[in-house]
Amino acid sequence: MAALATAANADPNLVGQWKSDSELSMRFNNERAKLDSKTALFLSQLMGHMTLTFTTDTLTSDLPDLETKTQEGRKRPFTGFRETHPYRVLAVASDSVAIKTVAPVTGRDAIVLYNFIGPDMLWVYAGGEDNSQSLHLREYFVRVKTSNQSNLDTPAGARGGAVGR
Repeated sequence: MAALATAANADPNLVGQWKSDSELSMRFNNERAKLDSKTALFLSQLMGHMTLTFTTDTLTSDLPDLETKTQEGRKRPFTGFRETHPYRVLAVASDSVAIKTVAPVTGRDAIVLYNFIGPDMLWVYAGGEDNSQSLHLREYFVRVKTSNQSNLDTPAGARGGAVGR
């Protein structure tokens, strides 16, 4: 990991496109987060769909519209979003990057810590500003595209790695 941000205030470890990994996220959350069955079901239907795209100065969060099902089997529409906001790197450590940006949907200022498991896998606290850390809820992401690549057939981070880190 780089110890310093670039002149454009980007961290090269973040730049690129990252896709939510439902399997890793839900494995961790089912084992370690404080979730009731209703919440776990809902999250299992959302995780795996979010894409984060970092340029040197913006973050685009993209969650498509989805159809979810309740425990009773009723279908419910879930309205997604696509938002792009500037970000600023606040701190960089050997395995994490903290940024200040605007939270999608709420529009509030947010400080987000991205925790790297390797060069192509990271996790972030998920679930909203009010309760995510108390639930110990994580969303894992794998890199699917770097700033100078068009597409990778298999995300490098999808080949494995420790979830409990």
